[in-house]
Amino acid sequence: MENQSMELVEKEVENTLYQCIDFNIEENYIAMGQEFAKVLALLQEHRLISPALQVITDPEQCLTETRILLESLQEAQRRHASRRKLLTHRHILNVWLRKNQYFQREVLPGFF
Repeated sequence: MENQSMELVEKEVENTLYQCIDFNIEENYIAMGQEFAKVLALLQEHRLISPALQVITDPEQCLTETRILLESLQEAQRRHASRRKLLTHRHILNVWLRKNQYFQREVLPGFF
């Protein structure tokens, strides 16, 4: 993928992350899922993941937030495959949020 395209994807992924964090704080899970579905469609459009949500590129070749999202997707798939459960956007999003340093240090402690 060309560099400019990767930067646009990274910016969109990062914006979606912060929107999802805000929706999570507000407990607006429907809007959070909708935003997250849009970013997954963007990743499919740029051929980073397949329509079956399989990662088809090396996450290490991507910028920070995109890499973390792709790794989160892989981790969520491994967890649910071993449990034979259906993988949902919410599962992937929860793994992604836990991997994000800003969410762990700034947002998560406010829940307790």
